[in-house]
Formats: sequence, C-alpha cells, structure tokens
Amino acid sequence: MFSTFKIRLLIIAYIIIVISIPTGSYLVSQYQNLKSKASEPTPPPAGGLAPTPKPNPTTTPKKQLLTESESALKELLKEATPEAEETSSPTIPTSFGPTLSFKVSLEGRPKDNQAGKIFVGIIEGSLTSNPKFLLTFLVDVSADGSFQGLSLAGLTSGNSYTALLKGSSQIASSSNFTMNPVETKLNGDQVLALLTGDLNEDNVINAADYSIAQKAYGATPASASWNQLVDFNQDKVINTLDLSLILKNLGKIGDSGAWTSPIPVATPSASLTETLPTGSAYDGSNTGYWLWIPK
Repeated sequence: MFSTFKIRLLIIAYIIIVISIPTGSYLVSQYQNLKSKASEPTPPPAGGLAPTPKPNPTTTPKKQLLTESESALKELLKEATPEAEETSSPTIPTSFGPTLSFKVSLEGRPKDNQAGKIFVGIIEGSLTSNPKFLLTFLVDVSADGSFQGLSLAGLTSGNSYTALLKGSSQIASSSNFTMNPVETKLNGDQVLALLTGDLNEDNVINAADYSIAQKAYGATPASASWNQLVDFNQDKVINTLDLSLILKNLGKIGDSGAWTSPIPVATPSASLTETLPTGSAYDGSNTGYWLWIPK
C-alpha cells in the first residue's frame, strides 16, 4: 500500500514538471539568446579567414527538459517499485471433501485385468439385512482393481460406517470403517476379495447360477450362446475353468444376505429399484445405479 502511494506522488510530480515545461523552455531560450550574443565572434581582420560556424544543436531546450524529466521519473519509479521475485506457483490440488479409496480382487480374473463396474453402498453403523444406504455408487475400477477419490461428502468425520461392494458376477463383501476427514482407505488399504459365481445377481451362488453357466458352456465371442458374464477368467472361452468357480463357491451368500426385494436408497443420486430382465448385468449406458432382483 505504501509503495502504491509513493508511486502516485511521483506521477503527480511528473505532471507538475510537464506543466512547467513551457515556462522553463522560455527562460532557457532567453538565456541561450543572451549567451549567443555575448559569445558572437568579432569580425575577422581584413584578408583573414572567416571562423567555421558551429552547428546548431538538434535538441531544443523544451525537448531536452522533457527527456530529462522522463528519465528522472523512471529512476524514481524503479526505486519505488521493487522487482518481483520469480517464484514458482505450486499446484493446489482440488479437494472434493472426504473421500474413500479401496482395492478389490475379482475371483478368477488375472491380477492385471481386474477392471469392471463395482457397486458401492455406504451404510451407517454395522451392516444389516435389507440395508438402507446413505450413499450409493457404481464405479469403474482400474485394471489393478483399485479406485480412489470416491466422495463421502455429507457423512460425519469420526463416525462408523460400513461399505458394501459387489461386482456384476460376484457376491457382496462388506468392510467397516471410521471416516477420516480427508481420505479413508477401506479394509486398511488391503485388497477386498469378491467371490465369483453370482450370475443372476441375487447375492447367492447356487444351482440357478450354475444353470446359466451350463447354457453358455463351450461358447466363444463368436457363438450365439456367448455370455460374457460367465467368462470369469477373461480368456474368451467358457469352459470347465469358469464352471469350477461356481462349483467351488456353491451355497455361499454375500454380505447382507440374499436380495429378494428392492433395496431402499436414501439419496436421489442413485436408484436400485429398477427391474431388468433375467441375465442382465450392470449396464454402462445406464446413468443410474441398479441391481437386478429376481422374482
């Protein structure tokens, strides 16, 4: 603030100097006329050589005074305004409030091919059957099975919550957490395993799922009976390796129990009540969130 005030004073001084230039130039010109008359050379003697005339200066007194005034003002401004030091502007990360990060492992998938859609439901306190979700999401995990930056805005830091995660062919798995005000790492930042074999999305692996897999047995992407959901290991062929995962997990039920009725949703950002046909899976073109509930 002081520096700005000093600059203003200097500008006012400059304006006063410019206004006084006409008077100053007149006085300087009169002085130059008197000086030139006093220094006029005496006539040369008879037969002598005439003195060499001195060249007239190209700069007028008025112009010279203005130039000197501008130079003085620049020097004063330079002293009053210190040069800004070059500083690197640090990148300020954008914050969206408290977030949740997690890692999942889809059983049967290669370690570097875990990409897929995962349903995430947040429940207050401990998990119960037919839970009421405070927040619901359908997210795309990366190839290593990780996801970061899931917003928990609206929840209370320090409170206890439970996250329920489910893949399109896996039964649900849950993990309790106390919300961190910045970032919460689910399951202690350890991988959360999701068991494979739930093809009809009822959160139970049973004979109904095995029947769906049998109908696609031996199929490849070029086959009419191809069902991508049954290709658990992502090798582009449905064979005994895929069916063995269902047999291994036969009778297992996901956390929160079997889903036999629509699950209530507490927030308008998601909907789990939409009924889809048999054999449907999470649809990337659907902007909402849904689970197929068998009749």
